[in-house]
Amino acid sequence: MSNYRLEFITPLFSRGSYEDRPEVRPASIRGQLHWWFRALVGNATDEKAIFGGVHGGATASKVVVRVSSLVGTTGRVDTLPHKNGDQASPKVAYQVGTKFDLQILSRLGGLDKRLQSALDRTLETWLLLGSLGLRSTRAAGSFRWEPLPPLSDGSFRFSPDFQAFEVRCQELLRGAPVRFALLGQNYSIAEQARRVVSDTLGGRDDHQGQNDLARLNHPLGKIFDGRKTSPLRFRIVGIGNAFRIAAVWDARMAVTGNLSDDLTGIISLLRQRKPALGEQLAASGLA
Repeated sequence: MSNYRLEFITPLFSRGSYEDRPEVRPASIRGQLHWWFRALVGNATDEKAIFGGVHGGATASKVVVRVSSLVGTTGRVDTLPHKNGDQASPKVAYQVGTKFDLQILSRLGGLDKRLQSALDRTLETWLLLGSLGLRSTRAAGSFRWEPLPPLSDGSFRFSPDFQAFEVRCQELLRGAPVRFALLGQNYSIAEQARRVVSDTLGGRDDHQGQNDLARLNHPLGKIFDGRKTSPLRFRIVGIGNAFRIAAVWDARMAVTGNLSDDLTGIISLLRQRKPALGEQLAASGLA
């Protein structure tokens, strides 16, 4: 069993059946774990053995995700913080400082050593580089975390500084078709960093940006003419009183349809038109 306390440093746009009633849903966390498991070269057979599934015969999950002790306030927050008024698309969200306890338990005899190791790698990678909820690829739903008692040798600990964070992420991603970089600028407020990663290209009135993104096979994702999740993802990392942007590129061409040249292309475009983010990406070595 693993126990962690998560505290959100950017707003969490997460809901269930009611748009005006935010929820932290175990199913949403499971969805994030599924994504990271696949991104870390997890295969379908192992994924089903861990998380269960119905294809090829129903199999129950050996992993249980529980959420408890949620404390926080809700209110309307801009999903697009770089815009103003209605264009900022405010939605009801859990506000910064919201906390909850996360439990990851095993059942039905648990997992063998190999599968447990794969699950542990997935969970720690999500804790370090993942996020949660709407606009999560643009750093909404970013959080700090800490292990809760009873601690064991297998309990993950958050990195004490940015250098240790970077080293640990590179270790976890070794051999996976995922590129990672910790961008160089420090911010005093996490929301400042979220504003930077939210202000990209291809908005409703940015027709040139839309055409350029289409030419690069939508490296920032799209919502019209077929939905596509952004292969370029961001997370705000908070250590001490400083915040920095972590960038992740999903290099699974068979999944995203994007080539390495598309990453180079989008960084070049961002340098020209959104230098607050583009210059950091160019200096990071992500491409």
